[in-house]
Amino acid sequence: MISGAADSESAGRGLSNFHEVARLRANETQVLTQGGLLLGAVYLAGYVVECKLKHLLHLKGIRFPRGGSEGHNLRGLWLAAGFPAARGHAALFLDHWGTELRYETELPKGVDPHDLLAGGRELAQWVTTRIRQAGSNRFRSRGVR
Repeated sequence: MISGAADSESAGRGLSNFHEVARLRANETQVLTQGGLLLGAVYLAGYVVECKLKHLLHLKGIRFPRGGSEGHNLRGLWLAAGFPAARGHAALFLDHWGTELRYETELPKGVDPHDLLAGGRELAQWVTTRIRQAGSNRFRSRGVR
């Protein structure tokens, strides 16, 4: 199912929660990281990025998939937001994150979870900046300063 700004009231409530869910998953990611549970932290970090991207897309009125594998496709959501290609740790994160991590007991050989977590943070920070910009642009377009 594709969702956008013109969805039903109940779907709209779910969309407005993306920001809050991202905040909660970020806190949980931090707890897991501090506890040395790095694979779980990487997994949840992906949901932080996903929820932030969906929040931004909603703010911008851009439709996006809500379910199935495409609903969790970080690279697809990243591209839908019109962002440039990710580089460095951020690109590494996009290359290695997927919902299938929930079934894994370890990351692929040679993939450092700290590098992935750094990439997840970079992506989340990038999107957070764009959310702030989108929010301030919405207020300006309404004449609010």
